Amino acid sequence: MPFSLPSDHVLLNRQFGSKRDVIQVIGDVMVRSADVSPGYARAMFEKEDQYSTWVTDGVALPHGTNQAKKEVLRNSIVFVQIPKGVDWGDGKTVHLAIGMAGTGDEQHLQLLAELAGVLQRPENIERLRSSTSSQEVIGMLTAGDGQEVE
Repeated sequence: MPFSLPSDHVLLNRQFGSKRDVIQVIGDVMVRSADVSPGYARAMFEKEDQYSTWVTDGVALPHGTNQAKKEVLRNSIVFVQIPKGVDWGDGKTVHLAIGMAGTGDEQHLQLLAELAGVLQRPENIERLRSSTSSQEVIGMLTAGDGQEVE
């Protein structure tokens, strides 16, 4: 498993006025934890301006641009649960935003693969959307096998 998920990186039952607000909070958590430099947090906005990070029904994976990878100090995931949703543009609403930063191409792809393994199962997405426990979210996202977590 290429990442750990500290409990202060799991933000449950949050409300936001815009996707920019969500990305700002994700970047702030990463910078405060010394996972990335402020330059990477800014690059998360640039990436979103270039291409939407919406990936599947109700889920977005905000991350920085390729040029900002040098700003990643260690692998990082920030999970944000947004029960009422937030407009992500193009008529899409996001209920789960999972910010990510990998320390290079290989680590970035490994983080994506780990998350995809969990997010490919609709029942896992539903559990993540409704969870009230940081520990449950941490267990699901760091299990790494894509199976439904008991």
